[in-house]
Amino acid sequence: MTTLVAALLRMSAPSRIAVEHFDEGVYASNVWCPDEDYSYPDRHLYAPPGLPRVIEEIHLWFQASDLSSIAPSLLAGILLVPLLGLLARDWLEEPAARAAVLLAVFSDVHILYSRTALTDVTWLTWLILALWALHRAILSGRPTLVVTAGLATAAGWWTKYTGWLPLAIAVTGIVAVPATGRRPHPGWTTWLKRLAAITAITAIAISPLFVLLQDTGGYTAVTDNHARYVVGLAGWFESAVSQANHMAAFESLLTVAGVALACCLSTTRPERFTWNAIRPRLPMTVAAAGLVAIASFPALVLAAAFSTLRDAVIRLKNPCPDEQQAGRPLAWAMLAAWWISMTLVTPLYHPYPRLVLPWLVAGWLLLGHQLAQRRTLRSPGASSTNTGWFLPLVALVGAVLLLLAIPSRFVSRGIPALEPRTSIARLADDMVAVVTRQVPEGEVVIRVWGEPALFFQLSNRSPRRLLMQPAGGLKVIRKGERPPEIPVFLAFGPHALDGQAAPPDLVQDYKLQETFQVTPGLQVRRNQPPARRDQPMTFHLYRWQLNRDVSRETSQATRRSSTRTTR
Repeated sequence: MTTLVAALLRMSAPSRIAVEHFDEGVYASNVWCPDEDYSYPDRHLYAPPGLPRVIEEIHLWFQASDLSSIAPSLLAGILLVPLLGLLARDWLEEPAARAAVLLAVFSDVHILYSRTALTDVTWLTWLILALWALHRAILSGRPTLVVTAGLATAAGWWTKYTGWLPLAIAVTGIVAVPATGRRPHPGWTTWLKRLAAITAITAIAISPLFVLLQDTGGYTAVTDNHARYVVGLAGWFESAVSQANHMAAFESLLTVAGVALACCLSTTRPERFTWNAIRPRLPMTVAAAGLVAIASFPALVLAAAFSTLRDAVIRLKNPCPDEQQAGRPLAWAMLAAWWISMTLVTPLYHPYPRLVLPWLVAGWLLLGHQLAQRRTLRSPGASSTNTGWFLPLVALVGAVLLLLAIPSRFVSRGIPALEPRTSIARLADDMVAVVTRQVPEGEVVIRVWGEPALFFQLSNRSPRRLLMQPAGGLKVIRKGERPPEIPVFLAFGPHALDGQAAPPDLVQDYKLQETFQVTPGLQVRRNQPPARRDQPMTFHLYRWQLNRDVSRETSQATRRSSTRTTR
């Protein structure tokens, strides 16, 4: 049922789905770049070839379109739900798995990015599969699980350059278990040997990627490019606040409903979802929903993390033999390594909203566990018979928070995850119309500078006589070359000049045809610098006209060449 609901939410309103984000254009444009060996220029700096190649194959088999470009992310976003259930059931037992799955199904952030052609949701699905297989392979040593863990990790690495993360989480968990005083079973060295086998399989499967990168500067070029986005410790707090603001901006009543359902349905007896079974949990349900509504989902995750830390301290003092046999210490160590590392490391980077997704998934697991553990809320130090005033008070506070938040946060925004993302597609149609008025017949070249999403939409939506070319600047011909015999246009937007207007002397060889103002979806606007976040994005369409000096030099060079040929 949850998988079906997840599919319905993520596939709702398909006409509103379109390639709009900068990176989406990079990943979805392979088929439109035959002159660049069927790869968008410098594509390797943004992601490994895994997802772009999958999108390219889908384009070749089913025709290029917005929906076919986003199909891999849609499928991965839906598959995440049952895979998360498998992992959470092994790590945290079934009631917590049920709660975590419900949180995932109704997560606005995950719904939003499942409807994009970005690598993040696809990698998350591989991450969950890899961690689930890693945990079971380390405990059992079964060859099938060892191979599955290695291949799933490699598949995630082919999708995103952070694909090594499952191995880091696993080794941290293995080291942490004996550090807490627990005795690994069957043995610490055995766990490390099994992890070494998984790592070897991953290395073999990922090695072709490093060979491919040698032609474009090697892995060093990728790391140097990524280093540009590191804000370091000095920018950590500001980046963390920005990420929290991003998640709050993406949320709707769907996230609140997911929290409420997770609270109500994470009972210990799933076969009895009756009023009497749910009623004791209503105060906690209203309180949690109210907190999320007024302060956003990260506030509830942080509360769950502190509560989990307190429980962990208690369990360290009073270990449970059943957990030792079930491999629960390793699961908890891996989950702790996952959530803590993402909490500390994510704000070290420029606060692109999608970077928070791995932290969010670990948060679902922590919160799901806490919701399943607590049947009711109690005041500190109160007995079960002395909570008559506390539970109604908690429910009342939660209800007041909900009533305050609904009109102030949610009524005017609707569901941001399902809002239209077609602004760049409409922009492409407008540009094609302008070019068609200027040149009604014959071939035309449109160079697109620094806007991969616009390049994809123009390539996908224009007649075949309009030839698209990804451009790295304004220069059309080199000195001494003959000018092209067909009209040349140039389209660019805020990414080409970092949001600044083009100086007149920079575009002296061009004539401005039209300027366009577009307002893209929230996930694109949140990617912009704060000063430009709430402003429309400006795009320009120019027509190239040969500078007279260059024209004279070209004519002289052509004349000299003709004279030599005659002689």
